Amino acid sequence: MPVGAAVGRDAAPTRTIADMLPLIPADLLRALGLILVPVAAVHAGWPSAAAMLLVFGSQWLTRWLAPGGALDWAAQAVLLLAGWLSVIGLYPRVPWLDLLVHAAASAVVACLTALVVGAWLRRRGTEAGQAVALLGRGLAGLGIAAAAVALGVVWELAEWWGHTAVTPEIGVGYTDTIGDLAADLVGAGVGAALAVRRERTR
Repeated sequence: MPVGAAVGRDAAPTRTIADMLPLIPADLLRALGLILVPVAAVHAGWPSAAAMLLVFGSQWLTRWLAPGGALDWAAQAVLLLAGWLSVIGLYPRVPWLDLLVHAAASAVVACLTALVVGAWLRRRGTEAGQAVALLGRGLAGLGIAAAAVALGVVWELAEWWGHTAVTPEIGVGYTDTIGDLAADLVGAGVGAALAVRRERTR
């Protein structure tokens, strides 16, 4: 038997990244997120690049939770928009954009939170729809919305830390924080209502 033939049969097959992680159409937005990291660094410095890197990491979280679905696309679009508007400094010039993006992001976070809770329930032998029926739509939605708003509070703390320890260009203040949290509350309520309705109709 030729040595080359034996080696050819016994050698491990060549695997590409696509074989290990099959690409999906929504990965186009993830590729855009990666490209925008160095672009942000050139345009506005390393703090903006760090913000876009955080966005890029969050995009992979949506791939894990809702790969290729409508929520994956929507969440990525909101994250990219939120990050890039910060990079180009549009929030101080158009204050209502900050509130709109906060509301949209909080709605997305509420929907993702519902997915996490649903997965946790399934691992324990309970369907999310059963939990909604047991708790009632109001209480279930309140729990999801509260979790999303709590994450919004964590974000506000991170903004304060960034303003204090990284760069004063990160806008903070009483009015800004209260407005952001109010927008988070509205968005979380909408997202929670959509998530609960989805489970009730499945």
